[in-house]
Amino acid sequence: MQPSVEARLLKLRANLNEAEMYLGPPLGRSDVDALQSLVLSTLGITLPESYLGILSRHDGLAAAGVFLYSSTSRSYRDGGSALAFVEMNLLACDQGSMGGYVELGESDMDCYVFEFATGRYQVRDKVAFDNVYEELTSLDGLLGHIIGLIEQHC
Repeated sequence: MQPSVEARLLKLRANLNEAEMYLGPPLGRSDVDALQSLVLSTLGITLPESYLGILSRHDGLAAAGVFLYSSTSRSYRDGGSALAFVEMNLLACDQGSMGGYVELGESDMDCYVFEFATGRYQVRDKVAFDNVYEELTSLDGLLGHIIGLIEQHC
């Protein structure tokens, strides 16, 4: 993760309480390997290394209705929970629009995906999936977009 993106994320975390923002603990190497194995056996894909790198720093993010999926479902103190990567992607696959993509997170209107064919990260409409609002060459670019949405609402 680029230092400027990490700094923005940590500034948000410092300014928001636990009820306003969830930032997951880092995943250890064995947890990253276990997730990669689960994703391969369940979804038949290999996750981008950049996404695994983010999870090794922060396993999930939730604030202002914006989510970056966690490796597993995690409960918040207020009774909510972080959205789990595999379960959310199984749901997306059931809806039939995710061939060639993996969903990394979402907001109320958009989903954040990695497109395998192009190696790009995209912001797509949740309902009209063919509508691409942003296409980014790196996960840091997508994280910058996500952090910007949170900053606008907080």
